[in-house]
Amino acid sequence: MANPKPTQSPLPPPFINVQGISNFRDIGGYDAGPNRTIRSRYIFRCAEPTNATDLGIATIKSLGVNHIFDLRSRPEIEKLQISSPSGQVVDWPGVQRVYCPVFPDESFDPVSLATRYADYSNPNSEGIVRAYRAIMRQGADAYAQIMRHILYSPPAEGSFIFHCTAGKDRTGVFCALLLSLCGVDDETVAREYALTEIGLAGWLDTLVGSIMSQTGASEQDARRMAGASRENMLATLKMVREQYGDAAGYFIRECGLTEADLVCVRERLIVEKLKL
Repeated sequence: MANPKPTQSPLPPPFINVQGISNFRDIGGYDAGPNRTIRSRYIFRCAEPTNATDLGIATIKSLGVNHIFDLRSRPEIEKLQISSPSGQVVDWPGVQRVYCPVFPDESFDPVSLATRYADYSNPNSEGIVRAYRAIMRQGADAYAQIMRHILYSPPAEGSFIFHCTAGKDRTGVFCALLLSLCGVDDETVAREYALTEIGLAGWLDTLVGSIMSQTGASEQDARRMAGASRENMLATLKMVREQYGDAAGYFIRECGLTEADLVCVRERLIVEKLKL
């Protein structure tokens, strides 16, 4: 699969235009209850980041980023060489890369995901919910690692990035769980997830072509597989409630966190809205 091609045209907030990286955005700023909002400029999500230019890296440093969590598998990095022509990973001064793969030994980029889940293109979201259930179960250790970073590294100590290949599936699932944990409503979470279709921009066409050639899917089905529709995320959040009660139940049951841990995470992420 071709490397993600960063969007050239500036995108509006919550996107941050980081030269060389697609789908880079702040997950803060969303309503989390009366007069409450998710802390901005603390947690960022993006697609594969190793094509960042010097200017892009300078932008990242200006955001106070000191950790980057890589959710990709080793085969994606080394064998598929998605990260760059030489299979490199980020090595940015002052930024610690944390390797925490959701699937350590399997490729789970969008094309591999579409290949593995034959009904991924199903219009009723059944395939994507199955895929995201697998991500949640297999990715529990990876997600727990990011949650513990939030617990032990308060915002004053710096911000961080988490990413996979397109910044859509593994990244999108974790973002949705985290926002839901903090009281962001389902519709808002689903709209945030759907922003990926804007964030990937021209690379979506490359991704669609790869899915068609490797799976035999029609263009319509391939676009459904490559996309990030709000309906798919709403169906996923429904599954979370059915299986775990809510996002807190997921983090407790699958990630080994405690109620006290989750209280602390919420305290880190939820802030009062600024009064104008």
